[in-house]
Amino acid sequence: RRWGGRSAHIDGRAAVAEVQTLAASSCAGEIRPELAQGAPVGTSGLGKSSGSTAPAKLIGPLPTRSRTQCTFVERGRRHEVCLSLDDALPIPDLSTGAMDYRDILRSHFFRDTGCSKEEVAAKLQRAAGWVTRWWQIVPESVPCPRDIPVYVAEYERQMLKAGIEPFRAPELMRGYVKDAGGLYEECVQAMPWRQAVFRKRNYETGEVVVTNIASNRQDCSYRGLQTGIPRLDAALERVRQDFNIRDPRAYLLNNWYPDGKTSIAPHNHDFWSAILSFGTPRVFVLDGQPVLVGNGDLLVFGTQRHSVPKMPEVTEGRVSVAVFWYPEEQDDNNNNNNNSIGLGDDACAECGRSAEILQEAMDGQMYCEACWTNWNTRDVQVDGSTVEDDMLAAALELSLVEQ
Repeated sequence: RRWGGRSAHIDGRAAVAEVQTLAASSCAGEIRPELAQGAPVGTSGLGKSSGSTAPAKLIGPLPTRSRTQCTFVERGRRHEVCLSLDDALPIPDLSTGAMDYRDILRSHFFRDTGCSKEEVAAKLQRAAGWVTRWWQIVPESVPCPRDIPVYVAEYERQMLKAGIEPFRAPELMRGYVKDAGGLYEECVQAMPWRQAVFRKRNYETGEVVVTNIASNRQDCSYRGLQTGIPRLDAALERVRQDFNIRDPRAYLLNNWYPDGKTSIAPHNHDFWSAILSFGTPRVFVLDGQPVLVGNGDLLVFGTQRHSVPKMPEVTEGRVSVAVFWYPEEQDDNNNNNNNSIGLGDDACAECGRSAEILQEAMDGQMYCEACWTNWNTRDVQVDGSTVEDDMLAAALELSLVEQ
């Protein structure tokens, strides 16, 4: 299975002008597929425009259902967008530097797999001279733009060395779970939900510190890819097979958003994610662009920045079931159900006792229920010099009343 789909070059400024012109007809379903689907009316993204020509991955079916007006709030700003549950993934809203950096690393990957300069130029929709130029520079010497976190750039360079395509395009599979009816309710009732908390990430190192600031959602985790909910476990096994997940430590981190007032701030992972959505549709912002994800949809991506913003008008809930894994970690003798992992891998990092359900604390460790509670109540020293956007979101969460 290969990620990605056909690509297209679209000038950001021209696309903005056309979106402004066609705003009314877009909500009625009359939108041209080559435009940036889901772009907020009057902008090319969430408050910024790169004004650059950037390749886009248009993945999934073209819109066929009518489009609806969606309102979401992120970082205190209110956005009005026209979206559909048939939309393909929108064009990333990235700076020229970020797009160049991604393509430079990918050009080295394609060369390492035996592609010619002309083939790489065609894949990336770049000039052959551009490819030749960057092939002459080792990836470690390529300047990292400010809008790509240092830890993400380091991780993607590791992917390149491991023979895995860096910055692989995300994939959205509509209706991946066909029999999704009632799964939201099953997850809400059966999963061991706990109060989620805000985390602080060092933008340079990627180190995560758990704060004691309560979030507005709940979460839970499972070692391995089984939950005890038969229909969900069958879908997770499909995900494992379809995306060749062979990381023996792959695990689940699930989030429960009871209504549209619950959210998660923009952040990046230094691993890959496959997220199943159940319940009411919610806006998911990926690479600066919103897309509406619905009941039974599957979204797979790597280190792209993402968030689930507030939708004040939504009164019903959503559960996300996320598979987290490292594609470079592969064990051909393990079926990734993690039933055969030894005591050290299913033991609490604090007390050492084995537990069937462990909570992942985002410090790289897993804890039993008692130790997780203790972890959340610890005093955390916050170094203001390393506070990244996640803590800004936490401050906004506490200080702003979003209408």
